[in-house]
Amino acid sequence: MNQKNTISVKGGENLKADDVRSIMAVREREGADIGIFISLEEPTRGMVKDAASAGFYESPNGKKFPRVQLLTIEGLLSHSQRAEHPDYEPDLNFKKAKQEAHGQQKELI
Repeated sequence: MNQKNTISVKGGENLKADDVRSIMAVREREGADIGIFISLEEPTRGMVKDAASAGFYESPNGKKFPRVQLLTIEGLLSHSQRAEHPDYEPDLNFKKAKQEAHGQQKELI
């Protein structure tokens, strides 16, 4: 099972709740599990409220992650924020190869 994220980056001023609603719509349309919104400015109260209304994504291992996450450039660069998503888990992210039949190795020459 592959987990899919959608990312939106806004560099201008005057953030508004419509910006979050836009990534929510794109996340749904694209079938993404998580939407990540990155901006230069702090999100408004309306943006935080809309992001929270999207609920949580539950990974196959049972961990929950916010469906829409609001991050700032400053928070990412200072390491005080980080996108939350299922980390690398080989048994969840990759198919296992079939085991080869045991036998004698054939000669190459």
